[in-house]
Formats: sequence, C-alpha cells, structure tokens
Amino acid sequence: MNKKERIKRVATILFAANGIRNTKIEDIASSMGIAKGGMYYYYKSKEVLLEDIIEDSVLSREEFIENMKILNLSFNDKIKLFIKRRIDLKDDRYNLFLFSKIYENGEINLTKDEYMKKDIFFGEFFDENKKYLKDEYQVEIEKIKQFITASLTRLLTILINQTGIVVKDEESYKKMVYKYSQINLDKEIELFFNLFFKEILK
Repeated sequence: MNKKERIKRVATILFAANGIRNTKIEDIASSMGIAKGGMYYYYKSKEVLLEDIIEDSVLSREEFIENMKILNLSFNDKIKLFIKRRIDLKDDRYNLFLFSKIYENGEINLTKDEYMKKDIFFGEFFDENKKYLKDEYQVEIEKIKQFITASLTRLLTILINQTGIVVKDEESYKKMVYKYSQINLDKEIELFFNLFFKEILK
C-alpha cells in the first residue's frame, strides 16, 4: 500500500470512528506518525481527501455492478450478491465502515449529495430490471431503491454494533473486523432478502 492509499485508509477509519467534523488533518498525520506538512503534500485539505475517498467507493461500486450484470445468475441471486457486498465488511473494505457511521452519527449531509450524484449504478441496474418486480410495485421503484439502500446501511450498522467493539483508531478497527468476520452473513443475507425483496419480486 503506497503512502496515499495509506492516508485514505487511516483517514476513512478516523472519519468514521470520531466523526468527519471532529477529525483534523493533524489527527490523521499523528495517527500515521508523519508531519502535518507531509499530509499536505498529498492532500491540500480534509475536504479534498474526503472527495477522494468517496470517488474510490463510487468507482468500486461501478465496477462491481458492471461485473454483476454479465454473470450467468438469476436476478434474485444477483440481488443477494448486492446485499452481500453492502454488508461484507473486511479489513480492506473500510469505506463500508465510514458510510455506516455517517448515517449513525448524523453526518450523512457531509457526503450524501456528492456521493449520490455519482453513485447511480445500483439505481440504473434496478431500473433496467424492473420486469422482475411485481406490476404493482413498478411505479414505486424510486421509493424502493431509497428504502433498500437505507435499510442495508442500517443492517450494516447493527451488525457492526453487535461486535461490541468501539472503534477509535486503526487497531481497534482491525479487532472489530475480526469479530465481524465471525457473523454468519449468509443468514443475514437470506433474512434481508426475504424481508425486503420476496414480496416485491415476481
């Protein structure tokens, strides 16, 4: 991992753990053991750094959706893959942690507009597959997309909190991820699918 990627990783974890507003450039530099000036070589401000983190997440989602489209799977199985991606928190998927926590701590307004303008891929995927929705739900597709997205974020937050580990830094993040890895995600995926998709799909 190069220095820039390392900065994004540490910053993402600190933004999530301590809040975007409460995290300063010097906090990130201190956590990495580098001078504040060294941070400014890569990022001129916290806002630019946050934009880069969001962009990474958007590009990763785009790649996933494009790959999912060409898989020889039923629509139901593709939806389950999408659910898995949204709750499959791992050490290298720290962006998931950030987006769960900004909902929880009320900072979604700091990233939502910018993120939502770019992250249109799941919405497009759903629009392209409206034929799999029962007729009475097709007119509600915008509402359904928003509801599913919010519900998945909430589920991720619940599962993170179930680990019982309060994340404050990179070390505690790793411990939380280890505990998270012991959760039976297949069971959570089936439960979510049955609760939120079974009724609306043909």
